[in-house]
Amino acid sequence: MDLARLEPRTEHEWHIPPHFDMRVPGVIYASEALIQDMGDKVYEQVANVASLPGIVDASYAMPDAHWGYGFAIGGVAAFDVDEGGVVSAGGVGFDISCGVRLLDTGVSVKEIESVKYKLADALYLQVPAGVGSRGRIRPDHKGMDAMLTGGAAWAVSRGYGLRDDLTHIEEGGRMGGALPEAISDQAKKRQQDEMGTLGSGNHYLEVQHVTDILDEATAAAFGLRQGDAVISIHCGSRGLGHQIGADYLRHMAIEASRHGIRLPERELACAPLHSDTGRDYLGAMRGGINCALANRQIITHLARRAFEMVLPRADLRLIYDVSHNTCKLEQHEVDGSTRKLFVHRKGATRAFGSACHGAGRAMSRHQAKKRWRGRELVDELASRGIVIRSNSMRGVAEEAPGAYKDVSAVVDAAEAAGLARKVARLEPMVCIKG
Repeated sequence: MDLARLEPRTEHEWHIPPHFDMRVPGVIYASEALIQDMGDKVYEQVANVASLPGIVDASYAMPDAHWGYGFAIGGVAAFDVDEGGVVSAGGVGFDISCGVRLLDTGVSVKEIESVKYKLADALYLQVPAGVGSRGRIRPDHKGMDAMLTGGAAWAVSRGYGLRDDLTHIEEGGRMGGALPEAISDQAKKRQQDEMGTLGSGNHYLEVQHVTDILDEATAAAFGLRQGDAVISIHCGSRGLGHQIGADYLRHMAIEASRHGIRLPERELACAPLHSDTGRDYLGAMRGGINCALANRQIITHLARRAFEMVLPRADLRLIYDVSHNTCKLEQHEVDGSTRKLFVHRKGATRAFGSACHGAGRAMSRHQAKKRWRGRELVDELASRGIVIRSNSMRGVAEEAPGAYKDVSAVVDAAEAAGLARKVARLEPMVCIKG
């Protein structure tokens, strides 16, 4: 990205002045080096979002921002329903409520090392992963609707997890306002065989170890200590979320035209928040959020089962579960007054307000496949003590560590910009991928 097109406000805050149809400025939080590597497409997408009706304050991008569908991945924007605000499926993303769940294992790195390969095999056998992976839990039509309104609470009520888990999940494990009737039969059918599955792409289940504590007080509140072993689960709403996105993008393209909304690009198709399409999408999306929360809850249950087989002394305690592809109604201070806003976060997660959700891609999956071979990566990571289990060497190549930005640089920029605080550094020991 050309720095000359931006106005630096601080070392880690860069503004795109309003021009053409932009209603508000664009704001990118990143270091100079990260900005230069983002590419002009991120600039264009941040500026395009700033042109949508009812946008409040600014169109934002996190330090891990990269090109996405409609919104940049790492994009954040809030809209006011009373000012003609809109909701955009492209501002949420196709994998609705994709998120990360962190669990403490209650055992040390040394204990994991002694059974690492056996544990990797057990997790791989227990947690279905990969394109077309099928789960063992197949709710019928009535059960599907109950899951879409109940989320992780539905899963716990059926024996998949602990009641205490829900106190560590955003929204208490259940997003209110879901409308199963606003979700197509095709979306529900796609999900019936996919409950409790990781899927493919950048989704994973990792056993990690805490290498450094960077904020003693917060780490103590989380119950984290250096040398602890933890589990990180990254996945979302699978086929259901993708189908909701595809269905409503078509509806929104028509709705935008009906309301005279000029779209800078078709991928930013949107609908007024007060319209039938807008309300239906929000209800369907909330069902997608519940699906993702239920999915991660079931995977947690399966991970606990694997640990019971290999390391029965372990006690998997949920620390947090937070999503990064959502649109939520929130209260925020704007120009000295409290306002209710619908906040889109696409590849961005809640922290003090919003923060980066990961490192962010530095190259496309196609480019990564041309540069790396999956088998070679598995062997190279094994030489570093990291065990990989995957049914797709192509998938491993697409998600090569080198295909992503320097996560330390991204996290440092987020902290320097005041978006979040560093608490602990985690590094992988075992990784289960699709």
